[in-house]
Amino acid sequence: MACPPTPLDRLLAAELDNARDLLVAMGDELAMSPEVVAEHGVALQAVDIVGQMIGHIANVVRAEDRAHAIERIGMCELKAKLGAA
Repeated sequence: MACPPTPLDRLLAAELDNARDLLVAMGDELAMSPEVVAEHGVALQAVDIVGQMIGHIANVVRAEDRAHAIERIGMCELKAKLGAA
């Protein structure tokens, strides 16, 4: 069932995109340091995963067909959580 996103949906999705962009920039900057990567590699991977999750959620929020947007998510756990709603 398609439902056009509201102006609030579009604003929320844009803010999520902005937050994701900030995380990506931070992760990229931190990954430039071999010392940081060596000591905090797992944390940097978590930053990347959170960025991906935020991007997927933004896509669902802005989608006209949210069920289809959820189906396109490649992260199985997130897909399952959102698909159960």
